[in-house]
Amino acid sequence: MNNGILLLAAEGEEGRYALFAFLMSIVFVGVGLYGIFTGKLMIWGRQRWLFSLVGLDESSPGFPQLIGGCYCAVGGIVLVAMTVQAMKAPEEQQQVARPDIDLSHLPDLSKIPVHMPPGTNNPRPSSSPPVSSVPSTEAPKPRENRFDPETTERLRAERMKAEAEQEAAKREKERLAQVAKEAVEQMNREKEAARQAALELPDPPLPLSYFTYADVALQESPELGESGSERFADHAPPGGVMVGAIFFVGKNYGASIAGIQPIYQVGDKYVKGKICGDETDQPVQQLAEAGGVVAGFKLMTGRIIDAAQLAYGPLDGTKIDPKQGYFGEQIGGDGGYPGNYYAEGRAISGVFGTYEKGKSLKSLGMYVIRRMQVTGAAPPSSMSAELRTFTSSNGKFSVQAKFVALNDDGTVSLEKEDGSKVKAPLSSLSAEDQAYVNSMR
Repeated sequence: MNNGILLLAAEGEEGRYALFAFLMSIVFVGVGLYGIFTGKLMIWGRQRWLFSLVGLDESSPGFPQLIGGCYCAVGGIVLVAMTVQAMKAPEEQQQVARPDIDLSHLPDLSKIPVHMPPGTNNPRPSSSPPVSSVPSTEAPKPRENRFDPETTERLRAERMKAEAEQEAAKREKERLAQVAKEAVEQMNREKEAARQAALELPDPPLPLSYFTYADVALQESPELGESGSERFADHAPPGGVMVGAIFFVGKNYGASIAGIQPIYQVGDKYVKGKICGDETDQPVQQLAEAGGVVAGFKLMTGRIIDAAQLAYGPLDGTKIDPKQGYFGEQIGGDGGYPGNYYAEGRAISGVFGTYEKGKSLKSLGMYVIRRMQVTGAAPPSSMSAELRTFTSSNGKFSVQAKFVALNDDGTVSLEKEDGSKVKAPLSSLSAEDQAYVNSMR
């Protein structure tokens, strides 16, 4: 406080400025406190306009207290600046008041005579180094002789061991990388084989009759799910009905149905429809049992179609017996709410719905055949042909199959009872079987 009084009482122009600043800080603090406690707005038109730029006006809550706080902050800053300046003032005054002493009139001390007793040598400054700089008398540690044969051999052995360990670690790393690479390749091969198997259609175990129906005989089932941005529709080829589908499982929401490709049967052949939705690398094929057709479906839906399940039944003429119906495996994820539709004993001729491109199916419905006629009898089953036992020429091997064809390369194509096909050289069959094949040309 004494330092502040000395600064405020200083003479000259600097003292007057300091006194004025000190008084203004007291005034600002007083005005700010008055505005805070009374709630009066201590600003005028121009200042109000400035605060309105940031969205503040007289109606803003606490606006008078904010203005009072600003006054107090300005006054406090000025007061702190004055206090700091007051603390520096005594040091500056001491530096100003300290006189410079002129020593130029004193004689040079180096030229003053010194009287020494006779026989006393002129003292000289000691040239010996300080105690701390005297070299240590401690004996240095013996250094290892790297040129010693035993040491050289030991270092060489250690270096060779380290190099061998590094090489072994490198080979192990390469081996593990190769094992991982082969595992990934094997997994990809199995995945691709499963994908190809799901996309490849077998031969129907039993043929169906040929059917006809008019477009007006088709009825749309309820469309289950939520409507999407992209629509799709697919119909069976002439004479066919829907007997299964290939579902494409996607990764949206963990697992969901990204697309569906209907499978139709026309006589004794399976025919694929178009892919409705998106094709993925995880197809799953479902087909009705021999003589069966699709009779409806179950869905698990929410914002998307999470899972799907087809309903089947045996076709007797143009109707399905609901009492003998059955379901295929549920495909997709575990989410959603259940919904279903059954065609009440009628066959299905196609599907329609919506999907979100690159994600999932959003809704699904089916075209129901209300009335259809049989226009052609079912073609003869491939398994109704003659089955016989073919035996190898040495009698060690035999297979129950039917003759299919004699190929140009001298091999015989045979079809087993389960529908799989095999080839064998004609010369490898028994003489009786060779005669039978030649008679079937």
